[in-house]
Amino acid sequence: MQTDSNFDFDNLKISQLGFVYKDVRKQASLMEQFFGIPKFTVLGPLEMKILLRGKETKWTATGAFSQLFNGVEIELVQPESGESIHQEFLAQGREGLHHIRYNVDDLPAVINKFEKEGIEIIQSGKIIGLKYAYMNTEPLLGIIIEFSAVKKGRRRR
Repeated sequence: MQTDSNFDFDNLKISQLGFVYKDVRKQASLMEQFFGIPKFTVLGPLEMKILLRGKETKWTATGAFSQLFNGVEIELVQPESGESIHQEFLAQGREGLHHIRYNVDDLPAVINKFEKEGIEIIQSGKIIGLKYAYMNTEPLLGIIIEFSAVKKGRRRR
């Protein structure tokens, strides 16, 4: 991998901490009680179409969402069926912090920059107007970085 990257993380703010668990309802309750995190909203199970290592597939998951007081979203993911990087994480016997997400204005440019550095997309998709890409940063950083971009709608006059 090249080391002459000029990608500037200084201008990015962490928008989400993503965790993977076998039981998100149980984990949400623990986080609410222990850390005082506001009540989680649980959604799903939802089926989603994704690209997993370049291959189209579907997976189903239940998600739970809350906000920390500094505006960072907490996402808890419980894979239900199908293939995903979240399911792989559980299959490795792991639970807990899985990824950090940054929102960006130009997702293709960010992906292109990382790919030029030899860091590939491991999973990508779109959900409710949000396009996202998980980059294979775990071998380098010990954690996956997700980038997302919200589709900007046209303003009405």
